[in-house]
Amino acid sequence: MTNWDFPCSEPVDISIDSWASGSIAVSGEPTSTVSVDVLPSHDGANADDLLAEVQVSFDDGQLYVHGPRLGSFRRRKGLDLTIKAPAGSSCAAKTASADVSCIGDISALTVQTASGDVTADSVSGDVTVRSASGDVLLNKAGGKMSVNTASGDIQATRVNGEARINSASGDVAVGYCTGSVSAHTASGDIALSAVAVGRIELGSVSGDVDVAVVPGIGVYLDLASTSGSIRSELDESEGDASEAAVEIKCRTMSGDIRILKARGSASEPGDSAAS
Repeated sequence: MTNWDFPCSEPVDISIDSWASGSIAVSGEPTSTVSVDVLPSHDGANADDLLAEVQVSFDDGQLYVHGPRLGSFRRRKGLDLTIKAPAGSSCAAKTASADVSCIGDISALTVQTASGDVTADSVSGDVTVRSASGDVLLNKAGGKMSVNTASGDIQATRVNGEARINSASGDVAVGYCTGSVSAHTASGDIALSAVAVGRIELGSVSGDVDVAVVPGIGVYLDLASTSGSIRSELDESEGDASEAAVEIKCRTMSGDIRILKARGSASEPGDSAAS
């Protein structure tokens, strides 16, 4: 294992570049030291050579980590990177197949990956993820969320801002969002568990779309499916467009559309998933 330690008690900006495979784990926690640990994901003859190529630098609140060149990796070889930084630090990472996970207090997260999964517990600011086949699992985003994937599934428990999601074949599930939601997928399903405000624009070719609306608010519905079924469980008063707090527009080709009642209220939204 290779280790770097830098004295620092204030939040830092973390930049991770060219981390081809293995894993990346970032923790924002109460600490007076920025620590970087790297160890091989698997035993191998070139493990020491890989570790020697890792570059780490820290200056003026900026932590920079650069992984080995791509030609250094062989089949099933990779490096596991662990970073512990003061709470409120931000993280930006570029990787090919490494999984990225964040725990603790992270202020912002930006990830670009080909096949690695991305998981995060709590991000107080914006979250931006671009992935080809990796899954994205987010507990809470304090700001905007923007996710683009080809085949990965996307799940977020709570987004305190706007959400923009695009996927080719992955499923999309959002628990509660305080802002507008735009989600589109070709063959994946889309499920929103509690919407209360803003403009909801959802589209799928063959996937089903479920939207649960927080009770007691006016809703404007614009729903259309070529061959799928459309069903709304809302009361007539909740569909009053003249006092609409939320506008829902759904389009599918063969997928079904269901508008449901969410548990809880506008001030205390429930965590139930649309089913």
